[in-house]
Amino acid sequence: MKKSEVCLSHPPKSIHEQAKQEEEEERRRRRRRRRKEEEEEEEEEEKKKKNHIIVEIFCKIPTKTLIQCQCVCKDWHRFLSDIEFMRGLFSRTHTCLLVQGNPKIQCPMGWQIKHTHFLVGLKHKWNGNHVALKLCRDPIFRTGDIHIVSSYNGLLLCEDRLMGSVSLYISNPITAESLAIPKPLKIRFTNCYSGFGFSPISDVYKVVLINKPNNESKEPGARVLTVGCTTWRIIEGFEIFALSYGTYHNGFIHWLGRRTDSLGIFAFDVETEHFQQFPLPPFQFDMDNMPNYKLGVMKSCISLTVHSLNNITVWVMKEYGVEESWTQELEICKNWGSCRSYYFKSVKFTEDGKILILGRDGYLRVYFPNTGGFAWIHIDGISWNSDALVHVPSYVSLKDVIRG
Repeated sequence: MKKSEVCLSHPPKSIHEQAKQEEEEERRRRRRRRRKEEEEEEEEEEKKKKNHIIVEIFCKIPTKTLIQCQCVCKDWHRFLSDIEFMRGLFSRTHTCLLVQGNPKIQCPMGWQIKHTHFLVGLKHKWNGNHVALKLCRDPIFRTGDIHIVSSYNGLLLCEDRLMGSVSLYISNPITAESLAIPKPLKIRFTNCYSGFGFSPISDVYKVVLINKPNNESKEPGARVLTVGCTTWRIIEGFEIFALSYGTYHNGFIHWLGRRTDSLGIFAFDVETEHFQQFPLPPFQFDMDNMPNYKLGVMKSCISLTVHSLNNITVWVMKEYGVEESWTQELEICKNWGSCRSYYFKSVKFTEDGKILILGRDGYLRVYFPNTGGFAWIHIDGISWNSDALVHVPSYVSLKDVIRG
């Protein structure tokens, strides 16, 4: 006798019950999503608080110690290698003085110069001996005359000169990394003045070359390269000769230059790649003494330092692009012994009103405007200095900031 199987099944649900169940499931999904979003927001907020605390700590740590902090733990190394974190730190970090010291070394061919970079903090008083942090030297640089053109976001544009030839590099002196800039066609680096800048909109770095008046072709012209790419682009419609290296400020690279018979400051917009011309301060400009004029940035304004036999005069453009805003910020008398014949490069206005100056004799000095006096700055480990500029250190690898 066969056993009968009884099949138990739920009675079919009504359309109303199905809709009610789907609504309940949707409510549960929304609650889960909301909880997840709240957890992510709390996690992000906690991360911001943690980052803020670490930035506050790092801002108070001397540069030499901060560099060593990379080796403390993986988290700190990750923080100091993160681009966004470092941008926040840049806005809070006290700037340093990047000094290029040139202690001579003996070799079989005679005396040669070994270029070494040193970092010196700018927070302490400038009135005595100072200890510098010696940075590792990238082996990509040849033993030659290295000229630092510009510094921004912890990166340098450097010219490496040897036997009449010039090579360009983007370098991070903290990580000892460098990137060679490809050479353009039909013109050599020796025939151009270079400039280096950053576009915060496109998040790219660019190098610009402008022909010198004595270039081989005798023609004006400008070229731009996005760092990380290999192709130079010719800038049409604005034919100028450069009379100085480029100075970056507020999204623009600035040169002293000449256009036809017009002298002025020429500003290159790094984002749009267009030029505009600004007027010079109200003084007699001498084309035969171009090394006597130095563009710079002082007190967050474009500045022009003018050297004469007896004086150094610093002009500041208080309102960007406005001719009437040029103001004579200070005048320094060079009437002091054997140094009277030297010309100087104004390096930095310090927070307490002093001015750091680098002389052609290779010595750093600090000028006290209140008394009109000078003091020599001695940095341990450096016999003399070939260059010095304000620099904010970066611990981010070149490969993380260069596109291409």
